[in-house]
This record gives sequence, C-alpha cells and structure tokens, in this order.
Amino acid sequence: MRRLAPIIAMAALLSIIAFVVLLEQYSPRYDAEYVGAAVCGECHTQIYPEWQRSPHANMVREPDARSIVGDFDNATWTLLEADWRQATDSDPAARMYSDAGKYFMALRVPGEESFEPFQIDYVVGYQYRQVYLTREAGGVLRRLPLQWSVPRQEFFPYWNLQEGSTPSVQDLRAQMTSMNSAWNLFCARCHTTHLTIHEKNASHTIAKVEWTDKGIACEACHGPGSLHQEYFSSNYINRIAAWINSKLRGQPVAYIANASKLNKGEAMSVCGRCHGADIFLDGTDVYRTFEPGYSREGHTNDLSIHFQSAPLTPNRTVATVETYSDGEPKGIGMLFRSLIESKCYQQAEVRCFDCHNPHDNKLPAKPGMLFPSDSSNDYCMGCHQDLRERVDNHTGHESGTAGSYCYDCHMPKIITKLATGIWETTRTHRMSFVPEPPEDFNDEPGSTPNACLQCHGVSAPDLMQTLR
Repeated sequence: MRRLAPIIAMAALLSIIAFVVLLEQYSPRYDAEYVGAAVCGECHTQIYPEWQRSPHANMVREPDARSIVGDFDNATWTLLEADWRQATDSDPAARMYSDAGKYFMALRVPGEESFEPFQIDYVVGYQYRQVYLTREAGGVLRRLPLQWSVPRQEFFPYWNLQEGSTPSVQDLRAQMTSMNSAWNLFCARCHTTHLTIHEKNASHTIAKVEWTDKGIACEACHGPGSLHQEYFSSNYINRIAAWINSKLRGQPVAYIANASKLNKGEAMSVCGRCHGADIFLDGTDVYRTFEPGYSREGHTNDLSIHFQSAPLTPNRTVATVETYSDGEPKGIGMLFRSLIESKCYQQAEVRCFDCHNPHDNKLPAKPGMLFPSDSSNDYCMGCHQDLRERVDNHTGHESGTAGSYCYDCHMPKIITKLATGIWETTRTHRMSFVPEPPEDFNDEPGSTPNACLQCHGVSAPDLMQTLR
C-alpha cells in the first residue's frame, strides 16, 4: 500500500492539473444566439419531454387532426337572434370545413350570399379556446374573428364578447383590418420564441418575420443558448465544474439564465414579459427587447422598473386590464400586477415558479400548491411561522375546513377572465389583500368582492350582525 501511495498522490495531482488546465473560464456577461429547443433536448433528456407535453410547448401549431380542437366538419355559425339587424342575419355568417387535409373558415361577404374562404395556417391554444390564423399575401398572419370555446364546444366571436360589442357580418370582416389582428406583429411576441420582425408597414398588411420555435420554448425563459451548448458539448470538465458551482456554491450555470439564480426583478421579468399585460403602449418596445440572461450589448434583462408603470386607475374598463372602483386589479391581464402589488412580493422573495411548474406550466411545482391545501398552507407558513400552531384562531375556521386555508381569504376568486369563452373568475395573487371584518365589508356595486361574503353568501350588513 505504501508503494501505491506516491502513485495515487501523483495521479491525484495530475488530475487536479488537468482539471485546472482543461476548465474553460467564461464571462458572466455575454450575448449568444438562439439554437432552438431541439438542441436543448439533446442534453436535457428528462426535462425536455416534460416541456414537450406542456401548454407552453403546444401553444402554436400547424393545423392537423391532432391540433385542431374546433368543429371543421361542415360546421356553420350564425349570429344570435338578439343580434339580428337585417333579414339576412338569420343565415350562417361563417362556415368551417376541411378539404384534402386543409382547414378553412369561410366568412360571408357583407351584402352578398357568397362566402370568402380563409385557409387556416396556424392554430393558437387548445386548453380553453382556440384561435385561427390565415396567412395573407403580404406575410401577415391574420387572426380570424371566430374562436372555438372548448367548454362551450362552439365557435364564438371572442372580441365582441370581451369588449361588449354587437357582432355582425360587417363587423367580423372589420376585425380583420385592425392593427392588432396582425398576429405575427403583436401576439407572436409572447406566443413564439425569439420573434424577429424584419419588415412591416404602417398599416400592418406586410410582415416579414421569423421565430426560433413555435410556442414558448426553452430559450424564451432561459435566454439564447448557443454559448451554453458550445461550452458543455465537448468538455466534460466544464460539466463537472458547472455542477459543483451550481449545486454546491449556488452560482449561475455558464452562459444560460436560470430564474432561481437571478435576482427578484430579473426572475419575475421572465414571466412578467408576457403575463404582465398592463403596460403602456409606448413601453411595449422595452418588453420586445427583453431577453433572459446577462447581456452586455444592450438587451434588457430586467423589466421590474416597468411592473407598476401603469396607474391603478379606479373603474378602468379597458378589456382584460379592468380595475374595481378602489383600483384593485380585476381583469385577467392584471393577474401578474396583483402579485406585484402584494407585500409578499414587495417584502419577501415570492416567485411564480414556487407554485407553478415552469417546464410543464399546467402542473404545480409540487402537489397541492395550486389549490387550498396543507401543502399551500405550508408554503405560506415558511414565512408566517408564528401562525402554524394557531390556524384556527387566525382564520376563525376549524383547521382542514373551507376558510382555514390561506388561499380562501388571501387569494379569493376576484379576477375576471374570458379565457374559455365563458365569463369566469380566478384567484387574485394580491396575497396580502384580505378583508378585516367588519370594517372592510363593502358590497357596493363595482367594489372589490369580499372574500368572506363570497363564501358566506350574505350581505355585508347581515354578516356584520353575525360577527358582532
């Protein structure tokens, strides 16, 4: 054994020297190129399949029997009788059909009995509703006016319902001339990865664009991966060192952004870039230039200074960014803003991915996190440890029953949404917002709904009498 000791020591020394010599240093500030999700999947063999089945991955697809969820079996859509304004309004306003493997939405020509067919080139979404896009001669992917509601199992005019306007044959065509109906110049910023607009005109009838991936892929959240891929592809010493630095030292991985290693503003920007919809129009260019990572050539890596730039104007009625009479977030476009307004964000280290699985975004980060449960309570009590032993006293409800979970009072369903084609409510993320009975009870029209009144189903005065 003594004879082997020098040999072992020499081998260890040579290994250390080789490690030091072969380990490539890298810059903490960099700008890389986009390579596409398939390249990421070559190494990340466990996470890649998880992402592939996610809503993010399947957000934008070409039409086929698997991706189409609407009825294109010679279906028709007719205006509701309440919307009829002329004799022909009782006739179908649109026909949906397929022919030789291609899908079409044909809209009735205003003032005529004929229909103009529009071929479906892409579909967007599938869980709640589905949007249909047709490619125009100038390259614009035009959003068609009828969408498919999954729970209703029928087509419906989404924007008429969203804005409270009356649909008509003329209006359906007019919707295809609006600026924001040019999908690949507006919506594609969030629904694709690395949208690049090479050319467009003022009227948005010309669009030359490209993207790296359809849907929300790896580099939409982790930033461009070419340097990361090159750094690890052929040097196993780099891989070992990166694992040690990341897992044991908590350092960022070379040439890639990982939200858990970013500061709060940068980490929340990854989600807020698309889910923070309440921004001024003149600020959208900043959001367009955002790129997760550590750019040294001008890309915006932190959007947090813009998170609260839009005022919480009381009684705002703009579609999706509505507010209540006290300025509290109301519309679905304000969901992210409701989190930003919370003390849990402002005074602590709350992150979206604490609760939501970032790779399969329909799933929780761990079981029970997305509904009232012991698991979600445990997350909150990671900070509010003083409440662990007095939940009953704090909530006024017996542990394990409705009303005893943090979700019940701190995340009531007061955010309105039309994601499915049906008006519904979802949970606010203003987790520090909670009524203090009886002082804050207010059931006046337009005021923020009260969590207690939502469950107990009585008027404010009646509930106040009960509490007294």
